[in-house]
Amino acid sequence: MALGLITVLVPAYGLAGVGLLPLWLFLGHVWFGYGAFRPTANLGEAWLALPQGLAILVTGLAVAPLLRRTDALFARLFLAPTSAAELRLRVAHLTTTRTDAIDAQAAELRRIERDLHDGAQARMVSVGMTIGLAERLVRRDPAAALKLLAEARASSKAALADLRQLVQGIHPPVLAERGLEGAVRALVLHLPLRTEVTSRLSGRLETPVESAVYFAVAEALANTGRHSRARTAWVSMRHDDGRPVVEVGDDGIGGADPGRGTGLQGIERRLSAFDGTVTVSSPANGPTVVTMEVPRELSSPKT
Repeated sequence: MALGLITVLVPAYGLAGVGLLPLWLFLGHVWFGYGAFRPTANLGEAWLALPQGLAILVTGLAVAPLLRRTDALFARLFLAPTSAAELRLRVAHLTTTRTDAIDAQAAELRRIERDLHDGAQARMVSVGMTIGLAERLVRRDPAAALKLLAEARASSKAALADLRQLVQGIHPPVLAERGLEGAVRALVLHLPLRTEVTSRLSGRLETPVESAVYFAVAEALANTGRHSRARTAWVSMRHDDGRPVVEVGDDGIGGADPGRGTGLQGIERRLSAFDGTVTVSSPANGPTVVTMEVPRELSSPKT
């Protein structure tokens, strides 16, 4: 506190001299002492407040940053949490993110199980029943058996398509082959909204982190298409201060609130498992910008 006051008062005292305040007070017959002259005895000493004030002002401005750093150091020393407190906060954060990650993983497993049960599994059961029926007809009615086998082949193709779509929902092959930038560019090709993608990433993230960021971008773009009424959107990827930063924005109506709905909350839970953060800026009438940061270094493009 004292150092903060000194940082302000010394330059202010210098400004009083530069502004010739002692001179005006002397001419007004007001007792005033400034610098080396206490009190100001004559007009010459009053005028000498100018060079003294200038020297005090320059000294105060030069020393102020050092005093502020010292003040901050003392504040951090006495007010910062102890190592034990920091450890407790870290443990609490990890407990929360682990719980969110487990819940998200359980929900994902339920989705995969449901998709398999209602999609590929049902189709494969139908294929088996059709082939069994064709076996019984192959001698009595070969034409009907061939027709049934054609139906079974079509059903097996549909089941394979379902399995491919399911695999893409777990980890898109384009993400493994072309990285985050290529996967996002492929993603926006299927959007009804004109979306621009810019990237200044010079390498690749770890596979789990890259997958989490990709699905977070996909969720943000899905929210844009459902709620924003936007005409255009953009995705910007860059590397700032040792961490990848991804921004998803649109020119829609704004008003996005992480507290309402599950889309933005799902993005936060997905990235929090990797100590990632999500910031939403969405004033009324837009634009909406979702900023995602993950404290992970990029690997070499050749890695």
